[in-house]
Amino acid sequence: MKQTRKRRILIMDDSEMNREILTGILEDEYDVVEAEDGKKAIAIMEEGLYSFSIVLLDITMPELDGFGVLQVMQQRNWLKELPVIIISAETSNEYIGHAYEMGGQ
Repeated sequence: MKQTRKRRILIMDDSEMNREILTGILEDEYDVVEAEDGKKAIAIMEEGLYSFSIVLLDITMPELDGFGVLQVMQQRNWLKELPVIIISAETSNEYIGHAYEMGGQ
């Protein structure tokens, strides 16, 4: 029987509990990589950007927030190849609209 390789997903969230919950939900289908802040996430993507199928991105993080991550991804044209889904407790229309404008989904 041919064994298929799991697709990789990057979860960026400063909340360890949120990362653990998402990993628990997704680990059967995906090879999950976690980052607790935007700077670490960028470093991870620089090492292997095209090996990820999707990114789950929190907006409110220390060091480099989700908007900063989206800005770097835009500058490097990564958003053309790598879909980003915003995961955030922030519900204001301003935050949500800004995330969509920057390329999040």
